[in-house]
Amino acid sequence: MKTVVISGGTSGIGKRLVRLFLNEKMKVLTFSSKKKNIISFNKEFKEFKDNLFCYQCNISDPKDVKKISALISRKFKKIDFLINNSGTNVLGPIGKINVKDWKKIIDVNLTGPFLLTQNLLKLFKKNSVILNMGSIASRQGFPNWSSYCASKFGLKGFTESLREELRPKGIRVVHAEVGATDTGLWDNLEGDWNKESMMKDSDVAKFILKNILDSNSVNVDEIFLMPPGGIL
Repeated sequence: MKTVVISGGTSGIGKRLVRLFLNEKMKVLTFSSKKKNIISFNKEFKEFKDNLFCYQCNISDPKDVKKISALISRKFKKIDFLINNSGTNVLGPIGKINVKDWKKIIDVNLTGPFLLTQNLLKLFKKNSVILNMGSIASRQGFPNWSSYCASKFGLKGFTESLREELRPKGIRVVHAEVGATDTGLWDNLEGDWNKESMMKDSDVAKFILKNILDSNSVNVDEIFLMPPGGIL
């Protein structure tokens, strides 16, 4: 049975991917920093309790990542899919962003994927897939989004370097650049966001899954998804 690790799998696109992988008869391990999310998640997915493991972990804390990685190493001899999906954001003009918010965004969106990938590196074998969840903000800057864009531009650079480093070993590395998607991320952001024009998280998850489950002779280096109406 194949194994999957998904960070931030208790909500949004990550949660949709958890269900899709479980439906493919795979073992899935995910985690969240919020205990209440884990409790409600386990209740919702109780039918999959034999193949699903959900723990508490703060992706921005190196000690937490080391602990969850050790746990994963004890449970699995190989990881077939790693989805670095955790993400956060705080909006504000560059003159008003405080260092605490800046560091939190960089730590969750960029340092977290690095730490998890590095700690689990020994479990990736030929034909394993690492997918880093990027954004339209990985290629374009937006006013008041400087910290988020910096983290996502950085994640793209990390992904491209990682791909070339692991390519000789037959490990596939994918960068997903995803436009505005209707998830809970927007609920805590100031502004009037038209969710009706956004992509559905279920549609995005299905597209991603299809592209990383394709033949091992093909690697989709980048996935770029946008709402039909373009940038919102």
